[in-house]
Amino acid sequence: MGSLAQQRNDVMKRFFVSLVMLLSLSAANVFAQSSLIATLSHEGEITAFYGADALKEAHEAAAHGDAITLSNGTFVATDITKAVTLRGAGMQVDTVNNVLPTTIIGDFTIQIADTVTKKLTVEGIYHNHMITVKGHLEGARFIKNRFKIFGAYSNSISSGEIVNSSFLHCKITESFKMCSNCDVLLNNCYVCGLSSDYSSSSVQLLNSVVQIKNGYIANNVNIVLYNCIFIGTKYNSSDYLSSSCVAYNCVAMNCYDNKFFKNIPNTTNQMSTFQAVFKDFTGTYYDNTTFELTDEAKSQYLGLDDTQVGIYGGNFPYDPTTSNPHITKCNVAAKSTADGKLSVDIEVNGAE
Repeated sequence: MGSLAQQRNDVMKRFFVSLVMLLSLSAANVFAQSSLIATLSHEGEITAFYGADALKEAHEAAAHGDAITLSNGTFVATDITKAVTLRGAGMQVDTVNNVLPTTIIGDFTIQIADTVTKKLTVEGIYHNHMITVKGHLEGARFIKNRFKIFGAYSNSISSGEIVNSSFLHCKITESFKMCSNCDVLLNNCYVCGLSSDYSSSSVQLLNSVVQIKNGYIANNVNIVLYNCIFIGTKYNSSDYLSSSCVAYNCVAMNCYDNKFFKNIPNTTNQMSTFQAVFKDFTGTYYDNTTFELTDEAKSQYLGLDDTQVGIYGGNFPYDPTTSNPHITKCNVAAKSTADGKLSVDIEVNGAE
């Protein structure tokens, strides 16, 4: 018997083989020449949707607990109101497996009813706009995604909270905001602009890179962190952790007066510089930034488990490659057959 991941890949591969062999479309769907495809898995049956709106159409047809798999390419965003598993090809170009990213364009919200027992999972997506959580989002998982602005906000129009949810191998590049009673775990992630309007919010960070924006992290978020790297704003006097925070084996740089850990009683944390820590990061994020440590830093700055601090250390070293099979090719015949069927050729690259 193989691992659970292998079993899941085998099941997914069988689904896609079934799709290639059995998919029959009417002549009315001849317009579906696009290589953009979303497949919806519902109770063992596969339905395919094509074009830029394929994600929206698949989500409309989905039920809680279903899986939506997207090819690479660019899809129009849709509000997520169902606890589905949403899988993309990846958040960046994968030259090893010859896979391009799955991009979703446009702002969207996540709002799933409290009564739903299924949990939301999002993996392998590149998004460069705003994602807003409304209502109570609990038990969600975000894996190997690139987000720009993500958060739960509180105002006169809407409010939201993210509870018992986790982020693994994600990049949040501009703002990650939590509202009242939010509780999240970030594992081997890069996050910029972590903040909250309420001191009741909390976040645990393991082996992550945290870039402070406007000093918000200092006074408004209770954090527990291990083996992390912090980047301050240099001239903001509030660039420090409050006494309610817990920090072990962390490194900070570019912080005002080098006093980032002044309220942390243990002596396992250190101050450093960009040049002494990173190979390719000097404070400005780019999508091709790797956050790799210098050879000296890998041996000098160690976490509680004696692996390097930052996103490549710990039990889950950073790897942007998704674990699900990828739709790498989708060719649709120009004409249907005499009996109204349309030939569809789909190629799937399964993760090993």
